[in-house]
Amino acid sequence: MKKNAMKRKILLISPTSDNEALWITGNESPEVKNNIMPLGLATVAALTPEEFHVDIWDELVHGLIDEDTAFENNYDFVGITGYKNHLPRARQIAKIFRKRSIPVAVGGPGVSGTPEEYIDDFDIRFIGEAEKTWPRFLHDWEKGEHRSEYRQIEKVDLTDSPVPKWDRVASDVSKYALGAVQTTRGCPFDCEFCDVIYLFGRRPRHKLVQTVLEEVRTLQGLGVRSMIFSDDEFIGDRRYAKELLRELVPLNRSFPRPLSFATQLTLNVSKSPELLELLTDANFDMLFVGIETPNKESLKETHKLQNIVGDMAGEVHKILSYGLPVRAGIIVGFDHDDKDIFDIQYDFIQKACLPSVAINMLKAPAGTKLWTRLRQEGRTVRITPDQRGMMGHPRTYTNILPKHMSRVELIGGYRNLIERLYRWESFAERIKGFVSLVRRIPAALTTSARRRKLVEERIGSLNVGPKNAEIIQDIIAYTAQNAELLIERIGALIVQHAKYRETIQKLIPQLDRQIELELSGKLIFEVDGRPIPVPPAFKAAYNGIFSEIHQRLYGNIEDKQLVPQALVDVFTDFLVHCGKGFRELEEHHRSLLFDICDRTCAKFNRLPPEEFVAVINSDVQIRDIKPPQLADDVLKSIEQILIGGGKQ
Repeated sequence: MKKNAMKRKILLISPTSDNEALWITGNESPEVKNNIMPLGLATVAALTPEEFHVDIWDELVHGLIDEDTAFENNYDFVGITGYKNHLPRARQIAKIFRKRSIPVAVGGPGVSGTPEEYIDDFDIRFIGEAEKTWPRFLHDWEKGEHRSEYRQIEKVDLTDSPVPKWDRVASDVSKYALGAVQTTRGCPFDCEFCDVIYLFGRRPRHKLVQTVLEEVRTLQGLGVRSMIFSDDEFIGDRRYAKELLRELVPLNRSFPRPLSFATQLTLNVSKSPELLELLTDANFDMLFVGIETPNKESLKETHKLQNIVGDMAGEVHKILSYGLPVRAGIIVGFDHDDKDIFDIQYDFIQKACLPSVAINMLKAPAGTKLWTRLRQEGRTVRITPDQRGMMGHPRTYTNILPKHMSRVELIGGYRNLIERLYRWESFAERIKGFVSLVRRIPAALTTSARRRKLVEERIGSLNVGPKNAEIIQDIIAYTAQNAELLIERIGALIVQHAKYRETIQKLIPQLDRQIELELSGKLIFEVDGRPIPVPPAFKAAYNGIFSEIHQRLYGNIEDKQLVPQALVDVFTDFLVHCGKGFRELEEHHRSLLFDICDRTCAKFNRLPPEEFVAVINSDVQIRDIKPPQLADDVLKSIEQILIGGGKQ
């Protein structure tokens, strides 16, 4: 990196965490230190004007930052990203830089989902997407008047999202198993336990197909061999997904060595032979599918209606028959689950021949419909940082009180289920079932004696013991006999399973300890009795008044980009004054809302309140904003603020 004394220098950090990564390809070399390239930070770097210098530091690649870490540059500002599980480490990093009087910002899905947990440890919080707020912050920072919070309320148009600035990590490409490309944001489904729709909306937004192809070419040119399309629901817009895949297939065939791809999508991909063929021809070697449960009543309960099919295992088999491995998201602990669910899940997973599984206990993320419902029922618990420290890995605990079993029964059933599923014998049964189902071998797959030998060497290096080594050799022999071209793909799944099994072996003692602590009374959780931040009665009235308030603000605020924030301010102020005990929208409530509107317009127009005169024009044309989606986004921001996130 070249030093430039004239430029203000920014360091963007991806912290480490004790969390099992979603994707491990099984193809990576010993040089690999992290799974996925830092897409979010590379995008922020691309959003940064040339008059700033930006470096990216991934702790898994470059090492842990401490008081003595020597940097090539003296930084003026530090930005940290991550999910909620990164928060403990992000706090430690922030403390190091704040001691040096360097301002520290935090952004990413973690702070966007629960901003109230990040107030005291960071100077600036970025909530929501960064395409508009990051440039706005840089402008304010240059003027010496930046705010403590930048909140993107309405969802951005992804055509405004730049191609990530991968030159910041170009020298480290070999240290990542997967390159990353985002084609869409948002999910059209409404699963009760999921916060994706709150973070990214219900309406899928997508980049131009040519932009995505450009990103793929760029990563391929840097030496990337495997890529993940890091979308919440890759086929949320089927027409777009097909258009992209039709272009991706010939592009991939044009490379000297075809790339492999991974993504996450819904089970209903099984209903489209055309999509399955395109995914196969494009050389996808892993699909993460949120299956959750074979219990149809639980699927109805959690609003996962897209998974309610006649034979769920049969739908999985359709996907597998195209040579497309499935990593299934599985959840136990729904309200319609009792103690039998663990055997039901095991039998289903084995019958479905799922090559890879990710199993979790149900959790209620703050702000989701599940969280709101269970809080109303007195069935969420508050887990303190000290208690988290006692329990260990995030996958070993949950913040819910199950309905048809005790917490100990849920934890114990989960513990036994993961132990059974990650036995090599269980894996062998599923993987051989997968091989036997394949009817369409991906065209990009080839084999040779040299590559077969490399697969055998990598598998032979696994430290699994003589008995399990025999099981692995049996899998390889079965594959060679029934679908030889799948040898490398099956070899990668074997290596992946070995790595995940190592994680599971570490989780089991932690789960045993948690059971012991809860049974002995040494670990007692307080029911989360805090009031619901937005009264249900107000939510019922909200949609009826939103358009009127929106129109009044839009017609009176000069800078239309500020209207979403003004909406948040108006409704938040109203609920602070009238939320407690709200029953229905009465005339005095309307008068108060209009009064708050006018005061807010005066503030945003930089006028004294007494000098502001509202223009009431019902014919004003509201352009470039989609009120239904905006109403959802505004309500989510209000909830976050009232939970404890504070106002900007």
